[in-house]
Amino acid sequence: MNKNHTLNALTLAICAAFSGSVIAQESSTADADAKSKEKFEQIVVTAAPGGATMQEASVSVSAFDEDDILKLAPRSTAEVFRALPGIRAESSGGGGNANITIRGIPLATGGSKFLQLHEDGLPVLEYGDINFGNADNFLRYDWSVANVEAVRGGSASTFASNSPGGVINLISNTGEVGGGAIGTSFGVDYEEFRLDFRYGGEISDDLYYHIAGFARGGEGPRETGYNGDQGGQVKFNITKMLDNGHIRFFYKNLDDKVSTYLPSPVLVKGDGEYGPVPGYDASSQALNSAYNTNISTFDSYGNPENRDVRDGIESKVNSFGVEVDLEVAENLFLLNKFRISDISGGFIAPFTDGFPAGPGDVSNFASALCAGATDGDGNALNCDSTSVVLANGPGAGEVYTGQAFTNLQFDTRINDLGNMINDFSLRKEFDNGIDLTVGYYYSNQDIATSWSSWQTFIQTLDGDNSQLLTITDGDGVELVSNGLLSPSFLSWEWDLNYVTKAPYMNVGFELSDNILIDASVRHDTTEASGELISSCCGGNADFDLNGNGTIEQIEDASAINSGFISGGVINLNRASASSQIVDYSANNTSYSIGGSYLLSDSQTFFARYSKGGRAIADRLLQIGGTLNADGSLTSTTSGYDTTKQFEIGYKYGTKDLMVNATLFDTVTEDTQAEVTSGLTFMREYEATGLELEGRWNATDNFVMSGNLTWTDAEISKDVNDQSLVGNTPRRQADLIWTITPEYVTDNWSVGASLQGSTEYYVQDNNDLKQEGYNLVNLFATYWVNDQFSVSLNMNNATDEFVVTEVEGTPFGEISTGDYVRGRPLNGRTTVLSLKYMFD
Repeated sequence: MNKNHTLNALTLAICAAFSGSVIAQESSTADADAKSKEKFEQIVVTAAPGGATMQEASVSVSAFDEDDILKLAPRSTAEVFRALPGIRAESSGGGGNANITIRGIPLATGGSKFLQLHEDGLPVLEYGDINFGNADNFLRYDWSVANVEAVRGGSASTFASNSPGGVINLISNTGEVGGGAIGTSFGVDYEEFRLDFRYGGEISDDLYYHIAGFARGGEGPRETGYNGDQGGQVKFNITKMLDNGHIRFFYKNLDDKVSTYLPSPVLVKGDGEYGPVPGYDASSQALNSAYNTNISTFDSYGNPENRDVRDGIESKVNSFGVEVDLEVAENLFLLNKFRISDISGGFIAPFTDGFPAGPGDVSNFASALCAGATDGDGNALNCDSTSVVLANGPGAGEVYTGQAFTNLQFDTRINDLGNMINDFSLRKEFDNGIDLTVGYYYSNQDIATSWSSWQTFIQTLDGDNSQLLTITDGDGVELVSNGLLSPSFLSWEWDLNYVTKAPYMNVGFELSDNILIDASVRHDTTEASGELISSCCGGNADFDLNGNGTIEQIEDASAINSGFISGGVINLNRASASSQIVDYSANNTSYSIGGSYLLSDSQTFFARYSKGGRAIADRLLQIGGTLNADGSLTSTTSGYDTTKQFEIGYKYGTKDLMVNATLFDTVTEDTQAEVTSGLTFMREYEATGLELEGRWNATDNFVMSGNLTWTDAEISKDVNDQSLVGNTPRRQADLIWTITPEYVTDNWSVGASLQGSTEYYVQDNNDLKQEGYNLVNLFATYWVNDQFSVSLNMNNATDEFVVTEVEGTPFGEISTGDYVRGRPLNGRTTVLSLKYMFD
């Protein structure tokens, strides 16, 4: 895609929209009435049979709008989802790289494997857990979004591919209700500025538009030593109304960079309690550093290149879409959604690969490095003594006696995650109460990424701009040179393509005025092709890094460092690298049957049983024994993991009180590979639980809303480790909740969002746990007049230290005072916002 041409076209479209907006900006009365509908009266448009309201639908569905989200004060898109019942959205990674799952389905690794993230009814990525390409990396919540709608389980198995757990759909404003807003927000206790805007309205009686976006800059909620959050987004749509429906065109341009926070050392303070290690607080600081930003590294083929660690998660998206919704004949409705997206970027951040077991100094660290090293002839080095000095920053050249860590620099270029997606359906309403939908879904998803060299550094364990170290042996041989231990730890070149084809059908029966039944089926076929070329661990070619004409220890491909890493650089070639061809076809049939009994206009009982599937995609290549040499599947896998769910629920909805309750039972297969630990597993999980969601308008001024989910989950099968059977899956709490009380007057509002969890295990062996917690998020808004408002919100007001994951315990049994590698939620952050609305 020609980006310059695309942006110029967008500029013209925006100019045309604004110039035309003077023709008409007032929305129709019907539009205003639709906007003001109670939520339980709104039509479900996400992954469900058409035509049913939230009250009538036999699925668990939730929705919230801009006003609801304002109370959450989200610092990332994933934090928006935490208010949804049954959703676990771990936003401890910063502005992207979140872990998201639903109602007892495991959160074994990163991303959102069993749950898809959609924009306007189509997935952002076909697979939500692509290595270093999580779907939320390419999705931003801003004022372009009118509603967030989520379907949990149920019909998501048959109305969407690869999302048996559910679908979260960000639905765009379309300009039916005219007007706009502009606002700025500022970090009070951290450095960040953000501008948001939106504007929309009618161009003529049958043509309307909406444009919105944001721009931001700053360091972000944790101290990194530089401005790592930089960029923004523009989204535009225009709708042509016809006598029998509408045609809508979408455009999105996202160009954004955010710092991401990978697992790093935290202190075990007690049973289930964690905190900062001396000199470093992982909840408010990062091991990113101003002293290690521009690095001279190598691509996968050994060619020198420069990388900027400040790029963090770099997300570039240009997408164009069309939605056609027409009544093509009497009671025959055609719906076609199409989108093509160019998606690229990168992922670079420090990962704590090695770290001390507890308090101490760097001498043991240096001695261990030396003991594990041999020169190019296989001889041991002189480890009678070692020297550690600061390589850069304040005090460069001085002896260092503090603590150190090994920074394995995760360095991935997202060459192409582009996709083309189309979802076509025809729905016929018959006079006898039968509603028939037939459809065909097509998706073409590229996965082309480069894991380039992944250099390894030794740095000070310091949250205030970590410095590089130089370590020498007793003869002055540099084991670590200017921070660099390994010029090339690994290089992997991924070039994969996945085509998904899925015919589907749904039949709905209106047995009477108060009994609705539907049954649906979907057959997915995934055609996978491509190749992975990889090499680990260390170089296969000498390289004179410092240009002095001599091949030294870390430059020598025949030398060994840190016990197993060869020196030099990696030059990927078929003679010295591994190759895995991908060439297979896999298929899965999903089905769902459910029904609703409308006891009254305000009360509904429903039940549903569903079976859905998820193609395993790129992570399958990391699991030994799943692919033959020719790229075909072995007998160990079908290429799909399945989820079976039974749910029964009750809905009560009036203007002043809404209560939803859903009892669920889930069985999930999971084939997974974890990059950071190297673990692979094939498992089955079972979970039973109850979701509660409610809203109570107690008085004209006081509103209480929230949700609570109880889950009883266990590992029911494990192919590789039978000792884990019966254990509770990691990061799965018995109870999670969000409770939001709010007091509103004509001029101001104040409230709190209480988000919490009972204790949970942070590893599958159930040795370590995180104690229960309750995060207090406060918010207040003052309306100066009908147009201008000032808001203040504070997240984690009590500054709780909560880890969402602990990725490994390399030192055996862990005791109080030890260090582990974990990732906590953000500490206290406060934002001041100003907003001006206009017609």
